[in-house]
Amino acid sequence: MSNNQQKFEEFKSLVDALQTDTAIRVANSTTKRGWNKTFGMSIPSIRDHVNDYNAKVRALNDMCYEACGKHLIAEPVKLNWEDN
Repeated sequence: MSNNQQKFEEFKSLVDALQTDTAIRVANSTTKRGWNKTFGMSIPSIRDHVNDYNAKVRALNDMCYEACGKHLIAEPVKLNWEDN
């Protein structure tokens, strides 16, 4: 296994672990953000967890591309809508 392939697999395993962790957090969260009066802390909503996950996956994808030259997630398709 080449060094780039090994790095890619490491990044892929990080994203897999992040996805599992986020799924557990989302399953245990409410749709609205809450407030813990005892500790004076905000309780994150589902949207907070999903936004955090998306930001981390994008950052890992960028780091993986810089290190390996391969994307972890599919690149968006750019459509050309100009008339030919």
